[in-house]
Amino acid sequence: MAMKKKGKKLVNPRFAKGGGYGEIINSIASIGHCPFCPENFKYHKKPALKKMGGWFITESRWPYKNSQKHFLIISTKHHETLGELKAADMRTILSLATWAVKRYKIKGGGLTMRFGDSDFTGATVSHLHAHLIYPQETKAGIGKTVNFPIG
Repeated sequence: MAMKKKGKKLVNPRFAKGGGYGEIINSIASIGHCPFCPENFKYHKKPALKKMGGWFITESRWPYKNSQKHFLIISTKHHETLGELKAADMRTILSLATWAVKRYKIKGGGLTMRFGDSDFTGATVSHLHAHLIYPQETKAGIGKTVNFPIG
């Protein structure tokens, strides 16, 4: 079943940045389906690295500037608000993030998730997903700033 919701914004081209991402998000917006729902998951060309409890982790196709590694943790069910998640979902997100931290020897980074109305959050995809971001190191051995916009 393709995810379409009349009157709902499944993607928001306003926040899509370069690298061809804007064109892809505009194309998805014109079709009107959710690109993160399994039946439509064809725009993301990176493989799932690990699956667990109805979620999976993959590398971002469009990593943020100054990130050494940028992962997405995506639900196989279409959720848009935190209230739709169960405690088990949060445990699974944490487990997948912890797995990646160990697997990729991440010294430090950020785990974040936008939720709700994309006009308010700054998200390009409304389907709930978390970002695990590991910044690049400077020559002095500290992390470079990675901007994760909200709003």
